[in-house]
Amino acid sequence: MRLFTLFSTLSGVVFSASAATIITNEDGISTIIDDVTAASELAELNLFKQCFPYVPAIKPPIADTKAANEIQLLSDDAKVIQGNKAIFTGDVNFTQGNRELSADEIILYQLTNILTAEGNVVLEGSTATMNGRSLKANLDTKDAELTQVDYLLHGQAANGKAKKIYVTNSGDNILMQRSTYTQCPYGDNSWVLRASSIDIDNKDEVAEAYNATLYFKEVPIFYMPYFTYPTTNKRRTGLLFPSYEETLGNGVTFSQPFYWNIAPNYDMTITPTYMKKRGVQLTTQFRYLVAGQSGNINVEYLGDDKKVQADNDAKTDSNKKNTDRVLYHWDQNGNLNDNLNFNASYTHVNDDDYFSDITTTVGSRNSNTLLRTAALTYNTDMTSSQFEVRDFQILSDAITPHKVLPKIAFTGYQQFDNNPIELSVYSEMTNFSHSNSQVYSGIRTHIEPGISFPYKRPAGFAVAEFKLPMTYYTQTFNESDNGNFKNGYKGKLDEEVVRVIPTTKLYAGLNFERSTSWFSNQFTQTLEPQVQYLYIPYKNQDNIGIYDSATMQQDFLGLYRDRTYIGFDRIADSNQFTIGLTSRVFDDIGSERFRFALGQIIYFGDTQVGISPEAKTNTDNTDVTTSSIVMETDVKINDNLFFNNSIEYAHEDDLVRRADAAIEYRFDRGQRVQFNYRYIEDTASILENPNRTVNSTINQVGSKYILPINNQWDMGASYYYDVENKITQDAFVGIKYESCCWAIRLDYGYRLKTHNISTGETEFDQGPSLMFELKGLAGIGGNINSIGAESLFTYGQPFQLRE
Repeated sequence: MRLFTLFSTLSGVVFSASAATIITNEDGISTIIDDVTAASELAELNLFKQCFPYVPAIKPPIADTKAANEIQLLSDDAKVIQGNKAIFTGDVNFTQGNRELSADEIILYQLTNILTAEGNVVLEGSTATMNGRSLKANLDTKDAELTQVDYLLHGQAANGKAKKIYVTNSGDNILMQRSTYTQCPYGDNSWVLRASSIDIDNKDEVAEAYNATLYFKEVPIFYMPYFTYPTTNKRRTGLLFPSYEETLGNGVTFSQPFYWNIAPNYDMTITPTYMKKRGVQLTTQFRYLVAGQSGNINVEYLGDDKKVQADNDAKTDSNKKNTDRVLYHWDQNGNLNDNLNFNASYTHVNDDDYFSDITTTVGSRNSNTLLRTAALTYNTDMTSSQFEVRDFQILSDAITPHKVLPKIAFTGYQQFDNNPIELSVYSEMTNFSHSNSQVYSGIRTHIEPGISFPYKRPAGFAVAEFKLPMTYYTQTFNESDNGNFKNGYKGKLDEEVVRVIPTTKLYAGLNFERSTSWFSNQFTQTLEPQVQYLYIPYKNQDNIGIYDSATMQQDFLGLYRDRTYIGFDRIADSNQFTIGLTSRVFDDIGSERFRFALGQIIYFGDTQVGISPEAKTNTDNTDVTTSSIVMETDVKINDNLFFNNSIEYAHEDDLVRRADAAIEYRFDRGQRVQFNYRYIEDTASILENPNRTVNSTINQVGSKYILPINNQWDMGASYYYDVENKITQDAFVGIKYESCCWAIRLDYGYRLKTHNISTGETEFDQGPSLMFELKGLAGIGGNINSIGAESLFTYGQPFQLRE
């Protein structure tokens, strides 16, 4: 990516932006080196081929040898004046190394080794082709002077004109006078940069322009007395192009980022942002790359938020909010050596509404839990050791979870070449603390050895697995709070608890397949029955607090788990038998076209262990009961049409607990249309601390449209509707036009910010955003290619078929 940068000086201002670099090989095949998705790359490549059918490739450098400096010259006629000069006329072609010159007439002066060329002069070097009226060159120093030049840079779309071009220092320096620059196709002046002079230093890989004016459609839009830009991928300090949007919440928003290239492995972006309804925000992002470690540090500050201040004026003192808005974020990841890895993430905001009020790259509008963690991990082929600390910032009235300060964990695994035995062990020691003195804290020591006996063949498999989870808790709490803790836990805790619960699991399956024919097409169909028996004895665990455990959501794979809860605070008793069936259909090239899975658990007695004492079921260990029936379906109807559906049906209660479906059509030209549906009967069954101001039922329909119309027009849209609350959650539409050298995109979003079912209060945000790009120079706004990504619900592909 090339970054054009215009320095801020006493007499001018500066800009910076990025452009795709296109490499063209000798066959004329162009490749775009960029960070966009493969689909966007293909669309840009197709458009590029239409606009620029041929771009010369960059010639590789050649060694400075005697053979490379030899001169080859062909012409229709030649006249030699001995000891003075040689005159060549008629279709003259001159070659020296990787430079080629053609002209109507070339004169070579023998004493000075000076060459002149007149008429239809074409000079082709390693990085540029120049067409001019005349040329004068020194063959020893490789300095040259050209007049009335049209130039084309190799490997990219850049071209322009110059009254004179001076090439010095063997091509390291190029000075262009009265010159123009554009990345539009030759002859297309949709945008052009006109400067009194441009000085290119190929050694330092930088160019300087003086008295430059940017024209769009022949209209001058910006004047720059001085600016500089890199001629390669090197980054340069300077202003980036601004961004603009308008929303109901913030009004007109304008950002002007400044990029500071501190060092090759350090940089910083400083962005002041003006929001009409709030004030001026300052954002900084510092990035670093050191010894295999990479990370970034973000700081955002908005002082004296005018909108919050206006709200405070209408409130009592007890409900007033802080008008200074602050965000801190640190993200770090990398390898210290081949085995040791360190990663960390820390985010802090000083008010709960930060993400819903202010757009930031750190979080999203629906962020309500900020994770703060750091982990040092040591891995070998068969082991993994980890030291971790973990904390949270909760941006709502939800109960604050326990801090992990720290956790030390070890995982080991061992196979034996000639024996069907696999050994495993997991152990951890975790210190849980809490900021509220009326909530318990504790230290959990857990070790879980396991042994399994797998038997695997193409026709089927069988696995016998035995584990022995052993856990020791030491818990600290106020006796006055025992049984009625501030986090809502009602159990009576013991200061010390030892828990040993053996686990037995027998898991087996068969693989059947047959060849079949549907609609004159050959397919292979499989039938894969799987069964599992799980036994875990009952042990009362009410004397253990809930530190990091929660109920897991049920799906088809979840039927075969050996745990009901995440974490180790609860190990549910189980005496159950799981039966499931999967059938797949593969076409003649091995692509999966159909998958159907159906399963259910048969319980030989009710589970007695609940996540908390009041969550226990009415236990009856005599009756045989069953779980919900779980069904999943994936269909690739043809190469364009896909369907996915899953459902969890509690037949004993005649109740659908969870369901989702999606159907998507993929057009040959890249368009995608998706309709989806999601339903969860009660999120409180998954989230142990539900927010009762929000409806616990999710009942939502949505649609997503990605509609590239042709190589120039692109459109995206989405719409999501909350059936339960009868409100629109999110709506978005965007349209983009892209020509050979400029692009414009207009978006409009309508988003739900908050909805309180108790009061009926609903708050929305809506407004347009505009992005504009001059290809190869700069853009105004965000990523112009990410159309559709501005929606709250990003595009998802829920299909699980094997390609």
